[in-house]
Amino acid sequence: MGVLQDREAARRWFEFLAPGYDAVVPSLFWPPSLQRAALERLDLAAADRVLDVGCGTGETIAHLEPDVSAVHGLDLSRPQLETAAKKDGLEDVRFVRGDARSLPYADGTFDCVVSVGSILYWSDPCETLRAIRRVTKPGGEMLVLGFNRRPFSWWDPVRNVQDGVASTLFFRYDPEEGTRLFREAGWTDLDHEITGPVWSPGLVIATTARKAG
Repeated sequence: MGVLQDREAARRWFEFLAPGYDAVVPSLFWPPSLQRAALERLDLAAADRVLDVGCGTGETIAHLEPDVSAVHGLDLSRPQLETAAKKDGLEDVRFVRGDARSLPYADGTFDCVVSVGSILYWSDPCETLRAIRRVTKPGGEMLVLGFNRRPFSWWDPVRNVQDGVASTLFFRYDPEEGTRLFREAGWTDLDHEITGPVWSPGLVIATTARKAG
């Protein structure tokens, strides 16, 4: 388990990062072009209700909000949520402080759930994916962006160092591991795309899945 997969450690980490989060993290790991390309893989409709799990400061929601009827953002970090709630264009979003493993919503509430980067910090990814499935409508879909578990490279020592650091801090998965994990949590129609920021192609894995129904 990565150091930051501990719930309390992750909460403290994000509260520490909060003042400068927007200036560094989204552009470094989850740039707008990467997020938009991933979101385009979803079959979103104007009447859809969408939940962003681990919404942080609302960067992903900013790309979603004009295209759907209602968006909820859930995060464990109060400072992150306070920053998100103050952003222009997100006035209609309902932000909720909570734990991704125990989502405060009724079964089948959302047409779609997205989660960008949050899976890195989940202490029990399978349990969390089951919780997300519970609040998703039958036939609904999910998008998860995480870090790809890349194989060791004899030709790229810098990448090996990056991956070594990531493995001590975060949960990561490759397409084969992801397929087993998401299926165990009850998801179907799995598809993985390997992507990443320009400075580290292949760093990110984008997974889409659907709840049968």
